[in-house]
Amino acid sequence: MGKRVFKIISALSFVFIMMFSLAACGSNGDKKTGLEKIKAKGTLVVGLSAATPPYEFHYSNNGKNELKGADLELVKRIAKQMDVKYEIKDMDFDGLLPALQSGKIDMIVSAMSPTPEREKAADFSKVYYKSTNVFVVKKSELSKYAKPSALKNATVATINSSTQQAVTQKYFPKAHLKLFGKSNDLALAVAHNKADAMLVDVPTAELLIRANPSLAQTNLKYNDDTAGAAIAMPNHSSKDLKDAVNTAITKYKGQYEKWIIEQVKYVKE
Repeated sequence: MGKRVFKIISALSFVFIMMFSLAACGSNGDKKTGLEKIKAKGTLVVGLSAATPPYEFHYSNNGKNELKGADLELVKRIAKQMDVKYEIKDMDFDGLLPALQSGKIDMIVSAMSPTPEREKAADFSKVYYKSTNVFVVKKSELSKYAKPSALKNATVATINSSTQQAVTQKYFPKAHLKLFGKSNDLALAVAHNKADAMLVDVPTAELLIRANPSLAQTNLKYNDDTAGAAIAMPNHSSKDLKDAVNTAITKYKGQYEKWIIEQVKYVKE
């Protein structure tokens, strides 16, 4: 009887030891840092909205669709810094943060500004670029929009959830906003009298005007209240992930404006 009890206790002890060992293994697996997880799968999954040239856009090369843009050049450098491949997930701008929060992407590289509201949903890197915003109207109406007061009750088109939307709401609270997912839609809205003006950054304005010569920049320019464009990572990201991203930004920040100029040649009129 005593031997049987001893055998039962020994068997149960073995089972419990195995259970704790497996739990410990699982726990250790979960302790991988953000950078370690990316390196383990060998691919950095990046979300962007490829509708804002020259930052990110689609380019047709002999019938083959390619992604181009200054942000894509930065992604390549970050992936190289991490010694992994990269994968791009293209979506509307307002879908990027939800995709990051749900784990569908590892980070956002899409000229996103770290606003206080966004900082509740994500961790941000150092700023890698800052631009000025400008109002664009029909060329025939330039004189009408020579002063800010003309925009007081105007219909203004901006990208949904963008810093330009926030700037418009701050300086022109009575303006009627029309929100879109792609910058080309802003230009079409103004060109076809669906909006009086649009607010975009200067490089985007220049490219949209090239494609839509009936439009023109006003003299009404506004800086973002935010620090500029930064990379969004999941909330509470590990230090090694942030360090890897910031190291790449520090290394290549001086080249970003050169990439913008280089990418302009791929934007078709």
